[in-house]
Amino acid sequence: MAQIVQSGQMVVGHAADMALGGMCAWRLPSDASCASVARSLLGIAMTKIGLDRDIIDNAVLAASELATNALTHSGTTVAPELWVWARTTPKPQLVISIFDACRSSWPTTTGGDLLDDHGRGIGIVAMLAAAWGAHPSRSICTGGAQGKAVWAAFPLPGPWPDPRTTAPPMLAARHVAATLTARGISHVTHRHGQGVSLVTIPFGGNKETNIWIEPGHLSYTLPNGTRHRRPVIDLHDTTETLVHHLEESRRP
Repeated sequence: MAQIVQSGQMVVGHAADMALGGMCAWRLPSDASCASVARSLLGIAMTKIGLDRDIIDNAVLAASELATNALTHSGTTVAPELWVWARTTPKPQLVISIFDACRSSWPTTTGGDLLDDHGRGIGIVAMLAAAWGAHPSRSICTGGAQGKAVWAAFPLPGPWPDPRTTAPPMLAARHVAATLTARGISHVTHRHGQGVSLVTIPFGGNKETNIWIEPGHLSYTLPNGTRHRRPVIDLHDTTETLVHHLEESRRP
């Protein structure tokens, strides 16, 4: 699977690979340039993959707002990060996330958020994006530091991401296991059979989640009992979903 980790000046992957299941992750500066760097990096990446100007403008503005808010709350110990990938489920969308290391403050559209001096707030993001949310997560660029991801999703035109895009199950399984391990998730294992691979993630309390990866698709059951079957091209979104639920299960 194509992957990019890029920080303000360093890149993880290539924007063009997002249509093939790749992702981009940048470490943003922990200073007043955070939002402008996020705007620039995202604008360049979205232009390279040929998205419409309206989508680019909306996504860049949303990323700027999210980065501004992240900088306000994250402090300087762990730098904010910008993540971008495409997904087909629940519909073709470009997912833009800003990670910060603060879990004591969560976004809200209530009160005077639209007039917040530190960025016009999540209310602007909610108006621009097809969907948005926030959840506990772990860093991609800095060794799995704990924090939260605030994300916004924007519609993608056909024909990409193409749900028929695939990867050998063994390669996809190794990628999932390596990604989770790099993000601080311990004791992730993977096994391989004829045409199928299995990744096992311990959730604590003798619970675990298995990801079955076959040619073209993957399936898993979350700790809450919900079953999911997704195209392999949704690998990065699936990995983030699993990190989300794992971190949620560990919250006091």
